[in-house]
Amino acid sequence: MDAGLAGLLGGIIGAVVGAVGAVASAAVTGRKAEAQARIQSEMQLQQLRLQLRADVIRQQHDPRREAYAEFLAQAREIGHPKANIYMALHTAYLDRESRPMDELVSNIHGPIDGLSGKLHDLTVKYSVVNVLGPDSLRVPASRLYVEACRVVELVIEDSREVTTAIIDNAPFPGLEDSLARAGDLEGSLLSAADDFLDAIRPILDLDAICL
Repeated sequence: MDAGLAGLLGGIIGAVVGAVGAVASAAVTGRKAEAQARIQSEMQLQQLRLQLRADVIRQQHDPRREAYAEFLAQAREIGHPKANIYMALHTAYLDRESRPMDELVSNIHGPIDGLSGKLHDLTVKYSVVNVLGPDSLRVPASRLYVEACRVVELVIEDSREVTTAIIDNAPFPGLEDSLARAGDLEGSLLSAADDFLDAIRPILDLDAICL
């Protein structure tokens, strides 16, 4: 092969190698740019998700705070009329021979109806709390509701016994055990209220949950 042809072939080969190198370099650069763009896009998408979550939490905050406060206050209110109701039961029994029966029954059922109304309101507020969530609140909310129901159930049971004793002119029911149970139930109610309060604090802490 003469020197001219060899030089020509060398030039062509060099050009081809240079072109391949340039294409490979461009391909590598393109892949890096594509990877960087994908990472940046994923980061932006994650940031958008966090922002949307924070916005949703902020929108839920005020309705939840109001619902939690109303439910907690109503549950605590369930135990308040208990002493007055037992006093009304005892008074009605003592007056069984001096007052009309319908008046005695009304004096008993009036406070009981008021307590039942409070439980109905609590049931409504309990439903709202369950709807608003979150799921982590279901157990403490359920415990508080159940303890309130147990208080009302005991008081209604005792009122029925006293009403029966008045109607039958029977001895006054021994309510000492019931009063002791009522005290225990009220303690359980207050304990459940404290647990519910502890559970809602982190849910309502915007600074913590929106970070």
